[in-house]
Amino acid sequence: MNLYPLRLEPQVKEIVWGGRWLAEELGRPAANPEAKLGESWEAYSDSLVTNGPLAGRKLADLFNEDAARYFGAKSQSYPKFPLLVKFIDARENLSVQVHPDNFLAQQLENYPYGKTEFWYVMKAQPGAEICYGLNETAQNLDQLEKAMSELDLLRYLQKAPVKEGDVVYLPAGTVHALTKGIVVYELQQDTDITYRLYDWGRVGRQIHIEKGLKAIKLDNPNPKVTHPALEPKESYASARLVESEYFTADLYSVTDRAELQAKPDSFTLLSVLEGSGTLEPTTSLFEDEPLAKGQTLLMPPGLDFRLVSTGSEKPLKVISGTIR
Repeated sequence: MNLYPLRLEPQVKEIVWGGRWLAEELGRPAANPEAKLGESWEAYSDSLVTNGPLAGRKLADLFNEDAARYFGAKSQSYPKFPLLVKFIDARENLSVQVHPDNFLAQQLENYPYGKTEFWYVMKAQPGAEICYGLNETAQNLDQLEKAMSELDLLRYLQKAPVKEGDVVYLPAGTVHALTKGIVVYELQQDTDITYRLYDWGRVGRQIHIEKGLKAIKLDNPNPKVTHPALEPKESYASARLVESEYFTADLYSVTDRAELQAKPDSFTLLSVLEGSGTLEPTTSLFEDEPLAKGQTLLMPPGLDFRLVSTGSEKPLKVISGTIR
C-alpha cells in the first residue's frame, strides 16, 4: 500500500464556556442547536482515519503497528502519538490554568506527556486580551496558594491584548487563560492534563491547588505575544510561527500554489484556517484531496505535495505542524 494523506474525524467537545463558531463556521455537528461547542479535536492519538485503505483505524493503532512507516523515524522516540491539534472557540472565559511538564505528568498522572502548547489567533473581538503568565508581583508559591484559596489569583496575572494573526507560546508551567471573544488554532503535546487554578465564579468544577502549585514555574515572567511576518515567495508567503523542543509550526498563505514536502523522518499535520483549494501530489502517488476551512490532514513522512488555492476572494491559509 502506498502512503497517502490521511483525513481525520474531528471530535467536538461541549464545554460551558464554548460558543457556536465551530458549528457555524466549520460545520461541526452538535446534539442540539444551542449546544456550547468549546473545542474540536482535529488530530490526536484516538483520531479515526476516514479515507482510503486505512479508514476506520485509529492513529494510536497505526502508531503501535508501525510508527516509523506511518509517522517517520523520529516518532520512534515517543511512547505514543505525540501531538494534538484543536480549534477552540472561547465565547466565555476559560479557567485560569496551568499544565505540567513531562516529568510532573509522569510523576502525578502516570502519563508520558505534559503539555506545552501554542495558539494562533484566528479571530479576536476588539479589545480582547488573554491572561498570559505571572506579573512582577508574583514572588513565590506561598503568595499564589493564598491567592487561590481566597479567589484572588487575578491580581498576579499578566494581561496581554491579542488580535488576529498573533502567536501565543505556552511552555508547560505557564499560568494562562484564553478569554472570551477569541478563536484559536492550538498545537500541543497529546495530553488533556489541566490543573484549574481559578474559574471566574463558576460552581461545580474542581480547583487543583496542590497539583497546580507543583506545576507552576516561576522562572518565565512576562512572556510576550508575537506576530510573525509572512515572507513573500513567488506564489505564496510563509512564516515560522513557533519552534519548541516538542514541535514546530509554519503558516502558509497561498494565492496560487506552494510546492512542499513532508519531512522524510516525521509526519506533518496540515490544518486549513481559511480559503479553499486542493492538496495535490508532485511525484508521490496519491489522489488529489480537496481542502476546505477547518479540515486537518496528516501527511505521512516523505510525501511531496503542493497546496493549490482555488478561492478567488481569500488566499488558502494552512498551518503545518510537526514534531522536532
